[in-house]
Amino acid sequence: MFILAYRPELLRGIMIEPNLLPRERQEQIYALLQKRRFASVRDLAEALGVSEMTIRRDLAALGSRGLVERVFGGAQLLEQSGHEQGYSQRLHQHQAAKELIARRARQLVFEGDTVALDASTTAVYLARELKGREITVVTNSLLVAEAVADGNTQLIVLGGLFRPVARSLVGPMTEASLQGLHMDKTFFSAKGVTLKAGFTDSQMTEVAVKRLLIQAAAQKIALVDGSKFGHTALHTVIPLSGVDLLISDAQPPEDVQDELEASGAVWEVARG
Repeated sequence: MFILAYRPELLRGIMIEPNLLPRERQEQIYALLQKRRFASVRDLAEALGVSEMTIRRDLAALGSRGLVERVFGGAQLLEQSGHEQGYSQRLHQHQAAKELIARRARQLVFEGDTVALDASTTAVYLARELKGREITVVTNSLLVAEAVADGNTQLIVLGGLFRPVARSLVGPMTEASLQGLHMDKTFFSAKGVTLKAGFTDSQMTEVAVKRLLIQAAAQKIALVDGSKFGHTALHTVIPLSGVDLLISDAQPPEDVQDELEASGAVWEVARG
């Protein structure tokens, strides 16, 4: 079993708000592991102000969701830059942040708009907000299609090869069906955002569709929660300069802010 090198001093001095609900505490543990990659049960218990037994239960819960791996003395992050988690796991990660971002993004969609939504879980939350609106939605995500299909909403589902892990449609047929389409806005997400790599994702066929959805839109809007900043996945979707707007629940790093502003893009933090 491979265990990442551990530096316990990285967690010392980090204190989390006390009296968190179990789900909130587990999100904090996962966020810490995204930054440190490995943490001991003892240091997590100290940082969160709970017992080691409570931390073990939290790690067991995170492990059952496929997010962390228990190793001797603690846990390490399971997800790597080229690894893709299943949609059911991703859908519930950072749920509050995704809902907040989706509510803000909804305000940018107007009656009669044609909008594209990628196969990200953040797009699913936006689709729920858009359900029933008098708009046209273009997507390669069956989860998005299911969430938005109702009443006055016109839905265009792109055909292609079905990917069970993401409940999405990809490949040459999907890409070909985008030819000649023109959207007012494309909303997309990514697994990582950095100055050097831009917006990145882990799966090549998904990235190919994202790029075409973005290229076909007059306005390109990135929806990324704060956990994505500073992380790099395997493939670049587009550089930071390729978007018009970035919406997050957290302020981007200064170098990302500077690059966005230099290219004429806008970033904003969604408020509750």
